[in-house]
Amino acid sequence: MLSNKMLDAILEELGLEKDEEFEIKNVSYRINKNGLEYCYGDHWYRSINLGELLLEELEIIKLPFVPTREQTYYYPNITTTLLYEASLYYNGEYDKHRVEHKLCFRTKEEAIRRAREILGLIEKGDE
Repeated sequence: MLSNKMLDAILEELGLEKDEEFEIKNVSYRINKNGLEYCYGDHWYRSINLGELLLEELEIIKLPFVPTREQTYYYPNITTTLLYEASLYYNGEYDKHRVEHKLCFRTKEEAIRRAREILGLIEKGDE
């Protein structure tokens, strides 16, 4: 088990959030209090390669966030002053659409950042 301090330092070094899934060489990984875990099939297993991840220059590919059932997620909404909204995931049509278009985020800050990117694209299109 990793201490909170060590977990926070590792996540900051790698630019990741706790339990955020990422890929290295087509294998899905995540980091949490258990350390580094990899996914095989539908199950997560502990990996002993955390040191290699920190010491080697490996390309980390962040995977889009997909909420689990009844998990709160945030999505960009350029029609509101807040630039985001929150929803509970129930695998409904709106949820599926947002997942498909990579519009689900763990934090409202990420959703706001994406909303601002969308607004920037719209402004460029108007020029």
